[in-house]
Amino acid sequence: MKCELKCQLCHSKDTVTVETIGQRVVYRGKYIYVAVDISPLCVGHVLIVTNEHYFNFYETDKKVKEETFFVKERLKELEKQFYHKNVLFFEHGSIKSGEAGSSVEHAHLHVVPCDIDIKVELDKELGEPINCDILKEEFLNISSYIYLEDSNHKMIYPVDKLPSQYLRKIVGEKIGNSKYDWHVNSTTEDSLKRLEETYQDLKGKIK
Repeated sequence: MKCELKCQLCHSKDTVTVETIGQRVVYRGKYIYVAVDISPLCVGHVLIVTNEHYFNFYETDKKVKEETFFVKERLKELEKQFYHKNVLFFEHGSIKSGEAGSSVEHAHLHVVPCDIDIKVELDKELGEPINCDILKEEFLNISSYIYLEDSNHKMIYPVDKLPSQYLRKIVGEKIGNSKYDWHVNSTTEDSLKRLEETYQDLKGKIK
C-alpha cells in the first residue's frame, strides 16, 4: 500500500523516511525492519515494522508475514539470551484512523522482554478475546483490534476507540515504568540510555 501521508515509520522508496528511525534500526529485511522503540519501556523493547505502509499486521500479505514470523522467533531467542526473560508481543491494530489506541497508524508490533500476564486485566476491560495468530489465521468480522502474544496466548480483542497508547500504559505500569508516553519521554536521560543499550545489544544480531 502506498502511503499518501508523511508517515514516520514508512521505509519504502515512495514515502518519507525520518532519519531518527534509521539511527535506531537493528535489522533491515526485504519486507520488514526492526528498530529500537523511540522511548523503550525497558531495555530490549523494539518494534517490528513493515517497510511498506499497512495499517496493521493482520492486513499484510503472505511474504510480509513469513519474514515477520522468522524475525519474531529470532527475537525470542535473543531477548532470552540478553535479558533472561520471555517476550511479550503486542499491537494496536487500527483499521480506521484513531482506533485501537494507535498513535502511529502504520503496522508495528511491539516486542518487550518481560514475564507478565495481562490477559485477566484485558478480559475485564475488553471482554473475551479470540484465539488467533495474526500471522497465520483469520478471524470473522474484522475490526480494529488489540493483539497480544505471550508464552501461553495468541489473541485478538476486537475494539473500536481506546485511549492512545493503551497497551503501552498497561505494560509499562506492570513492569514498573509509569512513563509510558513516548511523546513526552523519548528525550529523557533514562529513555535514551535504554535506547542505546538495546541498540548495542541487538544491532546485527538478527540473522
